[in-house]
Amino acid sequence: MNVLAHSFIFWTALIFALLGLYILPTVIAAIRRVEGLGWIIVINLLPSGVGWLAALIAAIALPRKEPTFGR
Repeated sequence: MNVLAHSFIFWTALIFALLGLYILPTVIAAIRRVEGLGWIIVINLLPSGVGWLAALIAAIALPRKEPTFGR
């Protein structure tokens, strides 16, 4: 365990994994192309677990944008 504590690769991978988890609601909302993507990004940036959870629920629950044809 002491080897992991001093491993640069371990800490780099851990930081990237946590950052990926932190922006997960924004990624889900962008892939689903939901209405109010900007609000999800703002809520996701709030420094609390409640904001992250609210953004995740909104990313899953909000309706998708209607496709606009011919524009």
